[in-house]
Amino acid sequence: MKSFLTVILMFSLTTLAYAVDNSATQDTATSQQVAKDLSEFRKQLVGMKKEWDKFVKEVATDTGSMDSGFGANINVDITQTGKDVIVRADLPGMGKDKIEVVLINKESLKISGSRDVMTKEETPGVVRQERMQGSFERVLELPVECMDKGITASYKDGVLEVVIPKAKQEVSEPVKIKVQ
Repeated sequence: MKSFLTVILMFSLTTLAYAVDNSATQDTATSQQVAKDLSEFRKQLVGMKKEWDKFVKEVATDTGSMDSGFGANINVDITQTGKDVIVRADLPGMGKDKIEVVLINKESLKISGSRDVMTKEETPGVVRQERMQGSFERVLELPVECMDKGITASYKDGVLEVVIPKAKQEVSEPVKIKVQ
């Protein structure tokens, strides 16, 4: 996306420099036409940027196996103590049987799940429905390598807490090296 915007910016600056250079040698009417053309070109660029931003937002929302928008805003905290890495995720309205937690290569944690909410078609009398249903998947990079044993997970009041023991770091004694 940055390269696309850079190309547009470079093109517009080149066009502007060309227009300014030519306007210095042309009469006033032509200069006014160039200014009008540049203004129109600017409007087109702004419109293209808005469309591009909308496209990027739609693509970002569609990734991660999200069906109806649920999962787009799963908030996660990662903290660590001397022995553990602790991951807390807000997963409101989910049954713990619908949550899956997987440690990947001792360095990443995948949290996925799904939530079912009755839709308007199935529930007569619904005036407003904002709670989303669908599935999500979030892969988190852990700050240190962790052990694949002794992991615990609990789910209470809509918050998933996963406690992962850190891998033991081998601490070697300092070695004195003789300088020759």
